[in-house]
Amino acid sequence: MTPLAKRLPRELRRNIGKYLGIFLLMCGSIALTSGFLLAAHSIGCLIDDMRDAYTIEDGRVTTSFEATKDELKAAEDAADDVGGVTLYKNFSIDAIIKKTAGDDGTKRTLRTYAHRTKVDIASYCEGKEPKTDDEVAIDRVFATNNDLAVGDKVELEGRAYIICGIMTQPDSQALFLNNSDFTVNTITYGVAEVTDGGFAALEDAGGAPAYTYSFTFTDRDLPTADRIDAEQDMVEALTDADARVDDLIDADSNQGIGYARDDVDGDSMMWMTLLDIIIVIMAFVFVVLTDATIEEESAIIGTLLASGYRRREIVLHYLALPAIVGVVAALLGTALGVVFFTEPMRSLYYGSYSLPPFQVYWSWEIFVKCAVVPAAALILITLVGLLRKMGKTPLQFLRHEAGGKSGTKRGLQLPERMGFVSRFRLRIFLRNLGNFATLFVGIAFASLLLLFGLAILPTMTHYADNLETSLVAEHQYTLKAPLELEGTAEEREQWSALERLQSVDGALLSAAQDADDELDDAADAAQAAADAATSAPSAESLAAAQDALAKVQDKKDALYARLDDLADALGCDRDEAIDLIDKASKIDTDNDDIHPVNTTDNGAGAIAQAEKYAVYQLQYDRGDGNGQETISVYGISPDSRYWKDLNVGDGRVVFGGGLLDKFGWSEGQKVTLSDKYEDEHYSFEYAGKDCAWGSKSDMNIYMSIDDFNELFGNDATYFNGYVSDEKLDLDARYFAGDTTPDDMRAVGDQFIGMMSKMIGMMVGLAVFIFLLFMYLLTKAVIDHSARSISYMKVFGYRDSEISHLYIRSITLCVAASLVLSLPVIIGSLTVIFRSMLLAYNGNIEIYVPAWSMAACVGIGFVTYLVVALLHMRSIKRVGLAEALKVQE
Repeated sequence: MTPLAKRLPRELRRNIGKYLGIFLLMCGSIALTSGFLLAAHSIGCLIDDMRDAYTIEDGRVTTSFEATKDELKAAEDAADDVGGVTLYKNFSIDAIIKKTAGDDGTKRTLRTYAHRTKVDIASYCEGKEPKTDDEVAIDRVFATNNDLAVGDKVELEGRAYIICGIMTQPDSQALFLNNSDFTVNTITYGVAEVTDGGFAALEDAGGAPAYTYSFTFTDRDLPTADRIDAEQDMVEALTDADARVDDLIDADSNQGIGYARDDVDGDSMMWMTLLDIIIVIMAFVFVVLTDATIEEESAIIGTLLASGYRRREIVLHYLALPAIVGVVAALLGTALGVVFFTEPMRSLYYGSYSLPPFQVYWSWEIFVKCAVVPAAALILITLVGLLRKMGKTPLQFLRHEAGGKSGTKRGLQLPERMGFVSRFRLRIFLRNLGNFATLFVGIAFASLLLLFGLAILPTMTHYADNLETSLVAEHQYTLKAPLELEGTAEEREQWSALERLQSVDGALLSAAQDADDELDDAADAAQAAADAATSAPSAESLAAAQDALAKVQDKKDALYARLDDLADALGCDRDEAIDLIDKASKIDTDNDDIHPVNTTDNGAGAIAQAEKYAVYQLQYDRGDGNGQETISVYGISPDSRYWKDLNVGDGRVVFGGGLLDKFGWSEGQKVTLSDKYEDEHYSFEYAGKDCAWGSKSDMNIYMSIDDFNELFGNDATYFNGYVSDEKLDLDARYFAGDTTPDDMRAVGDQFIGMMSKMIGMMVGLAVFIFLLFMYLLTKAVIDHSARSISYMKVFGYRDSEISHLYIRSITLCVAASLVLSLPVIIGSLTVIFRSMLLAYNGNIEIYVPAWSMAACVGIGFVTYLVVALLHMRSIKRVGLAEALKVQE
C-alpha cells in the first residue's frame, strides 16, 4: 500500500461526520428517487398494457337522447374510410349513494353502468361482478375513501343494493366527475357496475341516463390525426341524421383514461429534476469541502510535490474518498429504493387512481439514471474542482497560498471604529465567503422544498375557495335542451304524456302509428266503396263494400293489438295509452320555436327567482405542445340578478380573471377559440381591464345571451341552463347536471387527501437537507478556522467565548440566508407552478400565507440550532497543539 493510500482510512476516520452526512444525503435522495421512478415506471407499463387487456375505448360520443339505429349506422358508415368503427352502448346514471347505516349526509355520486363485457372491461380486485339486480360493484378508491367493503348495504337513488365486488374501470383510472374538471374527486365521486335489470331499476327510480356510445376503431393503431378526423366525421353524420350531440371525447383527451399516466410522467420528471439539483449541490459541497482539505493540508501537498509525486497521483488521492462515498451511496441508495421504497411510492398513486393490481417492471434505464449518472456527475464535478485547485506551484502550497489571496490576505483594511468582535466576525465571513455562498444556495433550495410543501395545501384550498365563490347561485343547472319552467297544467300534462310515450321503444310507437294510418286508409277505402254501392247498386259493388268494411275491422283489430303492446310497455291499459297519444298529439313537435315544458310545477316563487343562461365550451391552444384549454362561453341576461356588476350586451365580451392571469392577454389582443365538434373558429377581442370579471380562478368568457345565440347560430330563444338559489325539480330527460358550492368544497378536500402523504415526505426531506447542508458547510467554516481557534485558546479564551465569536457569525449568515432567500423562493414557486400546471385546465394562483413563510424560516432556524450545538462540541475538541502545526 502506497503512503497516500495509507492516509485514506485515517482521513475517513478524522472526517467521519462530513462523509457520513454526504453519504446519508446522497443515499437517501437516490433511494427515494429510485423507489419512485421504479413505481412510476411499473405503473406506466401497467397502464400501457390496459388498452388491449381491458379493451379501452378509442373515444366516446354522448347524445342528448338515445340514438336510433339509423343514426348509429350513419356514424359507423362515416368511419369506413379509416377501416371501420364499432359503437357500444355505454349508458350511465349518476346515482346518489347513501350508506344504510352511519351516513353523514354528504352528497356522494356513483356513475353507474350496466356491467360491460365488450369495451372498458372492469378489473375486479375483490369480490365478484353483479349477478342479481340488487347487487352493485364499486370502484376501489371510492370504497377505500368511504369505508365501504364487500357485503355492505347501500342505497342508490333510494333503492337498496348489496356491494358484491370492488373493481377498477379502465376508462375511469382517474375519477373525474366532468372531463373539464381540474382534479380528480375520489371522496364524493366514484363509478359502479350493476346488472341490466339493476340499471333499469335505477332509471325507474328517477335516474337520468347519459346516452354515451363508446367506440373502437378496427385499426387500433390508427394515427391520431386520422382518428380525430374520423371522429369529426362521425359527429357530423350523427348531426345530419338529426341526433343532438352533447359531447365528443377522444381517448387521448379523456382525463379518466390519460390523466394518471400524465401525472406519473410529470412527477417522474419532477423527481429526476430534484435528484439532479441535489447531486449538483452535493458535488459543489464536495468541492468546497475538498478545497478546505487541500488548504488545510497545503504544506503536505507542497512537500509531496517537491518530493517527486505527480499531480495526477495527488488528484486521484483526494478524489478517492468522494468517489468511493459517491459510488457506494449511489449503489446502496438504488438498492434500498428498489427494495424498500417502491411499495410506499406505489401507494401514493394507488390511493388516488383506480388501477389494476400492481406488479414491478424492472428498468435498466432507472438504474443508469439513479446509480451511474449521479456517481459519474459527482466524480466529474469534484475532479474539475480538484484540477482547478491543484494548479498552484509547490512553493505556493508550502506558503499556504493554495486558496488564493482573498479577504484579509489581500490586506483589506477594516474600519478601526468597528469593535474587535465585529471585525473578527467580518473576517470570518470574508475568509469563508465561498462556503457561505454555497450555504445560501443550499438553504434556498431546501427552503424551496419546504415552502412548497407548506404552501401547496393553502394554495389548493385558496383555489377551491375561489371556485366556490365563483358560483353565482346555490345551484347552477345545465340542460341537454331548453326546458321551460313556466307553463299551464294542461301543457304540463301534454309534455308529460309525450315524455312518457318517448320512454318506450320507438318501434312500438311507429307500429301503432302505421296501424293507425292503415286504418285511416282502410276507412277511406270503405267509404269510397259504400258511396259506389249507393250510387250504382250491384252485386259486385255491394261485395266490394263488404270486403272494405271487413278490412276496416281487420285494421282496427291490428291497431288495438299495437295499442295493447304499447300499453303493456307503458304499464297501463289501452284507454290510458290512447289518452296519452291524444294529449301528446296536441304538441306541434315539428315547430322548432316550441320548447318542452317541465312536467313538475316548481311553484311561482322558485320559478320567478330562477334565471336562464346559455353555455358552450370552446378550446384554446395553449401552445408549445401543452394541449387545449377548455373555456366555457356564457350567454347571460344583461340585467342578471346573479352575475352582479357584469356588464354585457351590445356585443361586449367580458373575460374571466383566470384567463387573463394564466395567459397574460393584453388589451386589444384577439384570441381565437375553436369548436372541436363543428370545426369552427371564433375570435374574441380583449378590450381592456373594464372587460375583466371574477377571480383568478374564473376561466370563462361572458356575453349577453342574445349575442351568444347570434354567435353560435342558435334560435333567439335558446338556452341550456338555469341559475337558482332554490332547488329545482327538472325533468330527468333534459337534466344534465347541477353544480353546487358543496361540489367546489369537495375539490379542496380532494387535494388535501391526495397531497397529505407527499407533503409530509417533502417537508421531511427538506428538513433533512437543511440539517445536512448546514452541518457540512458550517463545519467547513469551523475546520477552516481550527488554527485560529487553537490560538485563541492559547491566549486564554474560553470555549463559550470562542463559540460566541464563531457560532454567532455563522448564525447571522444562516438567518440572513433564510430571510433573503424568501423572495427568490416565492418567485421560483410561481414559475414552477405555472410551468407545472400550464397543461392542465384551470388557473391556480400561488398562495403563500404569512404563517407558511414564518414556518419555513422557523423550521430552518430550529434545524440550524441543532447543528450549532454539534459545532460547539467541535470547538471544544480543537486542541492547543493545533497552534504548533503552523508552518510559514
